[in-house]
Amino acid sequence: MYRCRLLLIIFFMVGCKEEKHPVEAAFYYWKTNFTLTAPEKQILEELDVNKLYVRYFDIAMKNNTPVPVMPVFFESKPPVKEIVPVVYIKNEVMLNERADLPQLAAHVVDYIGQINRENNITTREIQLDCDWTLNSKDRFLAFVNLLAEKTKDTLSATIRLHQAKYHNRTGIPKVHKGVLMYYNMGTIAADSLNSIYDRNIAKRYLPSLKNYPLQLNVAVPLYAWMIHSRQNKILRLVSRIRLKDMEAQKAFKKIDDSRFIVLQSGNYFGHYFKKDDEVKIESISEKDLKEMVADLRKSLKQPPGEIIFYDLDSTNINAYEKTIFKKLVNSF
Repeated sequence: MYRCRLLLIIFFMVGCKEEKHPVEAAFYYWKTNFTLTAPEKQILEELDVNKLYVRYFDIAMKNNTPVPVMPVFFESKPPVKEIVPVVYIKNEVMLNERADLPQLAAHVVDYIGQINRENNITTREIQLDCDWTLNSKDRFLAFVNLLAEKTKDTLSATIRLHQAKYHNRTGIPKVHKGVLMYYNMGTIAADSLNSIYDRNIAKRYLPSLKNYPLQLNVAVPLYAWMIHSRQNKILRLVSRIRLKDMEAQKAFKKIDDSRFIVLQSGNYFGHYFKKDDEVKIESISEKDLKEMVADLRKSLKQPPGEIIFYDLDSTNINAYEKTIFKKLVNSF
């Protein structure tokens, strides 16, 4: 009898234990031409990636009219089960009172459909990426509602840290889920701080995440870039340049862990550099990634359904030990 009771207790303890849903890996694809290299295909296979978030086009203002720019061109069909079109909307669009939002919503749905038909792609979700502000809040939230009326697809939206912390002021879009963008935290500058990720800045926002009512997936950065400055004035950002690329150039002298000075004027990395110009490399280490996931695990109201890596590119993938991606996914 005692043994039966013990077995029943164990059975109910196991049965009542909360089921843990595995976190899935996904990637953003942010280049205009869609074609995958061997390392990119390999990482998708190794992580059993079923979903890619592909930037379909941007929306910007031209002659006081919102227009699509830089649409994606599929050189090959994505080797995954699901594609999510991402539409990046410049905040200038939502700030412009002349922008016809009902018409824009219809055009977005039509243009996504056109791209899908041309490439024999079926999609079930649309993601909006817009850094809306207090001044553009009302129009952006209204646009989300208008878009929902025009499509049967699920809607999602990227959420910046400031939008999550101050959601009572910035508003919450009526979407199925959000993606917390855990990067681009600081101001791009020639100093030694990293604008992509700064844990001290992140800590100001982490406590507020448990109060954010929208279901959140998370996006973490893999990218790097070069900040080219002259006399403390930022000239340009050059994507996908890392420390090893700079260290291989004899025309640049390393002055600290992330900064270089130009020794000889000339064309490098597709751009002109003048003697004494400064360059800063910003990138994300494996330690940074582990730190991000650890902090998010403790701070989110519930585990995310997905961890989305930004972005899928051979130079990003090859900068890390291959095992790190699976470790990060399993850490939640």
